[in-house]
Amino acid sequence: MANQEHLALLKKEKTWIIWRKNNPQISPDLQEIDLTGKNFKQAHLSGVNLSKANLEKVNLSQSNLEKVNLSQSNLMLANLSYANLKKANLIGANLRQINLMHAHLWEANLIATSLRNSQIQEADFSRAKLNRTNLSEACGRDTNFCEADLSQACLYEAELQGAYFYRANLFQAQLIQGHLYHSYLCHANLQQIKGDRLDLRWVNLTQANLQGASLQGANLSYANLSYANLDGVNLQGANLRGANLMGTNLEQTNLSGVDLSETITA
Repeated sequence: MANQEHLALLKKEKTWIIWRKNNPQISPDLQEIDLTGKNFKQAHLSGVNLSKANLEKVNLSQSNLEKVNLSQSNLMLANLSYANLKKANLIGANLRQINLMHAHLWEANLIATSLRNSQIQEADFSRAKLNRTNLSEACGRDTNFCEADLSQACLYEAELQGAYFYRANLFQAQLIQGHLYHSYLCHANLQQIKGDRLDLRWVNLTQANLQGASLQGANLSYANLSYANLDGVNLQGANLRGANLMGTNLEQTNLSGVDLSETITA
């Protein structure tokens, strides 16, 4: 349960700010608090314990939530646009239909969270832990996943055009019918992904590892696959028209029914 003294201070914005400045050694305890629909725009909540809190539809845009504990909390339909969530703990949280546009989640822990139907455009998930996270149908144009761990994550029908996945780990991720048009996946680990009918037009997959991936019917037209590892990849019925295959490892690759017209091989 939430500390009632801390809760009373939170409800008085100016008092809360002064108290936090004068007591930096105290980590406020607001676990299991119910703030449904409340407006806490630009709130100062860094390091606060909000585990198992009900924050549905709350407005926390532009708030400082660095190192906050939001594990198992409910943030469905909440607005956290432009919020600072660096190194935040969001393990097991419900983030469905949340607004995280332009939010900073550098090194945040989102293991096993649900971000289904979320708005994550231009958010920064650099080095974030997104293992087993549900990002299906999320809208993440130009989102940064640099060096993030997305192993076994679900990105079914996710809109991630122009997203940045440099050295990201997508081992065994579910990308079926996703849209990664013009994304940057250089040096990414895509081993054993399920990417049937995946839109990979114009993507940069230079030196990416796709060993054992399933990309049946995927659209890789004009993609840069130079020096990528496609060993054992199932590309049956895929479109590689105009793709750069210079130095690409195609050992044991299933290329039946693949459009290889205009490809670059040397």
